[in-house]
Amino acid sequence: MSLAIINGDVFGIDEKNIYVEGNRIKKIGEIDSLINKDTTVIDAEGKTVIPGFFDSHTHFANMGLSMESDVSDCRSIEEVLGRIKKKKLNVVHGWDESLFREKRYILRKDLDIFDFPVIAYRVCGHLAVLNSSAIENLDLKELNPEFYDLERGIFKEENLSGISKMYPKSIEDYIRGIENSTKLAYSLGVTSIVDTVTPRIFRAYERLENNGKLGIRAHLYMKAKYIDYVVKSGLSRIGSEKLRFNGIKIFTDGSLGAKTAALSFNYVGTESKGTLIYENEELMELIKKTDENELQAMIHCIGDRAIEQVLDCLEKIPGKIRHKMEHVEITDEKIRERIKKLDVPCSLQPNFLKWSENMYVERLGDRASLNNRYRKMMEKGIKMGFGSDCMPFSPLFGIKWAVNDPYGEGISVEDAIRIYTYGSAYLAYRENDLGSIEEGKLADVVILSDSISSEDIEKIKVEKTVFDGKIVL
Repeated sequence: MSLAIINGDVFGIDEKNIYVEGNRIKKIGEIDSLINKDTTVIDAEGKTVIPGFFDSHTHFANMGLSMESDVSDCRSIEEVLGRIKKKKLNVVHGWDESLFREKRYILRKDLDIFDFPVIAYRVCGHLAVLNSSAIENLDLKELNPEFYDLERGIFKEENLSGISKMYPKSIEDYIRGIENSTKLAYSLGVTSIVDTVTPRIFRAYERLENNGKLGIRAHLYMKAKYIDYVVKSGLSRIGSEKLRFNGIKIFTDGSLGAKTAALSFNYVGTESKGTLIYENEELMELIKKTDENELQAMIHCIGDRAIEQVLDCLEKIPGKIRHKMEHVEITDEKIRERIKKLDVPCSLQPNFLKWSENMYVERLGDRASLNNRYRKMMEKGIKMGFGSDCMPFSPLFGIKWAVNDPYGEGISVEDAIRIYTYGSAYLAYRENDLGSIEEGKLADVVILSDSISSEDIEKIKVEKTVFDGKIVL
């Protein structure tokens, strides 16, 4: 089986033609002698050809299921309530108060128009609102009172894992979720992802892989509470071309949307600086345990106080494993200098810049300009990968924001694509196989509808996606 892409504007190299044999790129450049009657030929007609996008931060399996209860397109609380009523939904995902006409959270009193349990998850995944019927099903003794407000029905952070048990999902459910998300991924040119999973979601990926049906390159991490399970199971960073278990995800703070990201200053209008999840010694021991078992730590840290805590710990780790930081939103020159000195790669979400003119200003005030400073990080030489956190799941949407930074610090389209391909591959230990169009690398290739230098990025579409040497879109 062979495939040829001809007459393309190939990203990163001065060549027009790519020849694929099996699932790898065999030749770039002059390929006429290799094309035969059995070769599938795609004429790119001068359009931009790039490596498949690598989303460095998703909730892929859950995203595929939440599509069935997604309310991220709703522009008012009233519209969310109407969606719940029409579909009789117990759980909805993706509401964002910054987009609402009411400019406030959904509250318990709003959801109490329903006489059945309702759980409404905010877009960040760090906060959910429950109605009275749902709260009646909870054992509040098992939850942390620091992270719930019964009057408003708001539950945050660690309490959400207890709430999710109310509606358990099967392996078959997660298989359906992965398959739903894979179809969406192809339409957006995404061929590789990182997903944070439970043991059950891991088994869903494993079953698809064992049956030859996994259609995405998945790099999986489990939350820190599963570390003993991971060590006992012998999971390691060695895997197949499509499925790899990479390591442990560690949360050190919450989110800006939920006002739980750990800052060195107060949130606007409050006396709160957010929350650090671990004491320094606890976090240090957790990272050390991850490192000693040759697993990669994927460390969530959004606020500057959390980032500093993580850097304090990583300074004391030998550096045998390429641990990485997630989000890294609030930084200053001192923090960026420390990241560079320790050579810690960062997984970043440029689509978060969509909140620059509303939510960030409301939470941070004048300090909003400290967030998501990609050009400054690039200038420091910090290694970066891009992901979406499924808010929304769309590389081109993220690239639009990285290029058109609201604070006038946009990066080039070329740099943004490089970070969303090779940069993300590097973060996941896949730079030798993925992230660039080179001979010998896996054949994950995307053809865009317009020139890479187009000023109007929103008009660019994915015309074709090749995954594992096969045309899938």
